[in-house]
Amino acid sequence: MAGSREIPEQKRASWPVAVSFLIDPLDESFSLADVYALSAPLRYAFPDNNHVEAKIRQSLQMLRDRGHIAFEGNGMYRKLVAVEPRSIRLDFAAAARLTSRSQIARVAVEAWAARNVGCRRCGSDYILVPTNTPLLDAVCRSHFHELQIKGVAGIADDRLMGAAYAPLAERLAVDALPDYLIVSYDRMRAIVTLAEFIDGTAIAASRVVARTALSPTARRAGWVGATIDLADLPRDVIVGPSFSPEVDRWGPTSL
Repeated sequence: MAGSREIPEQKRASWPVAVSFLIDPLDESFSLADVYALSAPLRYAFPDNNHVEAKIRQSLQMLRDRGHIAFEGNGMYRKLVAVEPRSIRLDFAAAARLTSRSQIARVAVEAWAARNVGCRRCGSDYILVPTNTPLLDAVCRSHFHELQIKGVAGIADDRLMGAAYAPLAERLAVDALPDYLIVSYDRMRAIVTLAEFIDGTAIAASRVVARTALSPTARRAGWVGATIDLADLPRDVIVGPSFSPEVDRWGPTSL
């Protein structure tokens, strides 16, 4: 993957989140060895950390302190918080510590995707990677297929506001972009209304256009974003419109 993957110290709090996703498919009672056996995605998502097993143990302690699991002794653990069934509901409370509406939405949408969407290439679950990892929000636990998750209030159109232009251009010069999950949501009802998967290999360099650099007076003066043209690209609808009055019912085009 192009670009540095060094994780700033303040971003390492995402380890307990990653481990919580890792243990989701395990039985109610599980062992530390069970978690170690599933640790390959963490080694991919945190490539600069050479102490993955120690971080797993530390994260399990934090999950215990938060009331999510209990220590049973002899390397055994028990889940105290049941895994929620799939749903189109967004949990904005998961990002209550944040103040920016856009950041709150980002955290809620990414958490929803990790809980509810399986890899469209192999079917395995996704694990979120640290915040601010360039061009990447999640990898699947089986084959490390990469995913970018983009939340859009309302309904997404064919023009996707990407992140910084330079990392996109650098990645396209040597490899295809990660796959994209475009999540349209209704903020007032706190639900996902449409979720579409787009094959990253279909996004050619000609579809990525640099935006005007931010003005000298802006907080990120000189920063250049990108717009990605998605017009006419095939889309795999994961969550689609439903005519059911029951908000949480998954329609024929759903997961």
